[in-house]
Amino acid sequence: MSEDEARDERRVDDMLGTLRDIREHLRLGREVFFRDKDMQKVVAYDLLILGEAANKVSKRVQKANPGIPWTDLVEYRNDLIHEYQTLDLEGTWEFAQKTLPSLERRLRRTRIPRSKE
Repeated sequence: MSEDEARDERRVDDMLGTLRDIREHLRLGREVFFRDKDMQKVVAYDLLILGEAANKVSKRVQKANPGIPWTDLVEYRNDLIHEYQTLDLEGTWEFAQKTLPSLERRLRRTRIPRSKE
């Protein structure tokens, strides 16, 4: 495995770990998420990590896995960064509930193309 392939594999693993963390935080439910500012900050930070890791995955891997919304994840991260004073709680909750489970399934099937050495 090349160094680039190993780096992509680590980034996908980072994304999967971050998704597990988000799932764990949100298992307490919607009401707790909407009430607990610390949880909101932790989930927002995890979403930043998710988007940053997606941004660092090579274009080669992104092209090999078109079912993963790479650009959307990066844009979501950028929105969080640039709108840091307000977190859209409803949007974040919906994103976590509707997008992240299927993203996790797709990431588990991510194909890291091997270079011809």
